[in-house]
Amino acid sequence: MILEQARSKQKEIVELRRLLHQYPEVAHREFKTHRILLEHLERLGIEIRAPVAGTGIVADIRGKGRGKTVALRADIDALPIKEENDVPYRSLNDGFMHACGHDAHMSMVYGAALVLNDMRDKLDGNVRLIFQPAEEEGTLGGAKPMIEEGALEGVDYILGMHVWPELPEGTVGYRSGPFFAAADTFHLDIIGKGGHGAKPDMTVDPIVVSSKVIDALQLISSREIDPLEPVVVTVGSIHGGTAHNIIPDRVEMKGTVRTMNPKTRDTMEARMRRIIGGITSAFNASYSLNYIYGYPVLVNDRNVTEIMRSNLENLVGKERVVEARQTMGGEDFAYYLQKVPGTFLLLGVYNEKLGYVNSVHTSRFNLNEDILPLGSAIFVSGVMELLKH
Repeated sequence: MILEQARSKQKEIVELRRLLHQYPEVAHREFKTHRILLEHLERLGIEIRAPVAGTGIVADIRGKGRGKTVALRADIDALPIKEENDVPYRSLNDGFMHACGHDAHMSMVYGAALVLNDMRDKLDGNVRLIFQPAEEEGTLGGAKPMIEEGALEGVDYILGMHVWPELPEGTVGYRSGPFFAAADTFHLDIIGKGGHGAKPDMTVDPIVVSSKVIDALQLISSREIDPLEPVVVTVGSIHGGTAHNIIPDRVEMKGTVRTMNPKTRDTMEARMRRIIGGITSAFNASYSLNYIYGYPVLVNDRNVTEIMRSNLENLVGKERVVEARQTMGGEDFAYYLQKVPGTFLLLGVYNEKLGYVNSVHTSRFNLNEDILPLGSAIFVSGVMELLKH
């Protein structure tokens, strides 16, 4: 019944997704996205508060009585990636793309809003729609400012979902407890003494020191942390030098640290400083480290996750509901889960037959739009079930 209702809204859901896909905007600059969403939500005649946290929107569908409130969250920002998909609705903002499926997330929540608004007189409680900017920003993000500006006031439960090309299309992934990793960032400068490339004895070569540091940082996860505990230290950017025969004064590096255990996370900066300090000291160099704490570990509430697992099996069939693996990706939905019980789900979109096989954050990521009403139905079904608890 719910799935049929969602499928009856497929035209509106797909039209919104394609419109949003054409106008991708990066974190904190989702101005047209904000206007498009407002125009669609205003047609529903529901309570709207905007702007929130810059370009965010909070809207409420009021049911009957004084029941609980369930929130549905969609992230709205895109990525600085040039789209290579040859589709009629490809990005019109050259160099930017909805390569992480946030256009799908927005349209699925909107589809759920269409269905729930039609049945508002039957809702024993309320639904909060949260359209949140800057999930991809990575440090402060958009969830925390949304919370600070009242997005969760009066909310009892919250649901979020991500389209996921690592799962077969139509499969729904769930997981209790820690799910997405804490995602921290570091900016590291190795400072030496520059000079002529033919006279290295007159210099302190920061490029050589950097190579030792990069190697040694990998020993944190392989030799200092329990092998069964996931930890990632990645140097993703390194810049130093201007010519083949000049030893530079400095090498600049940027990277990320991912951890699944908050206690381990709390030790990582100190471990890095000890290792970097020891190596630079040994080579008469020095360093500057800016360690930036980003999104925390996303921890799904066990009770809500179990409620949703059982509910999903009734909606799509037990064989299509799977326990998902932990991922070292970061997700600022974690901040919402620190405040209210909820769960974050994965909706499989991998379809080899139709050619939807590319990963998120790539220039060719896309999905079969026929799956979008299922995402809306999952949200609607979740709301209806959680309002009973």
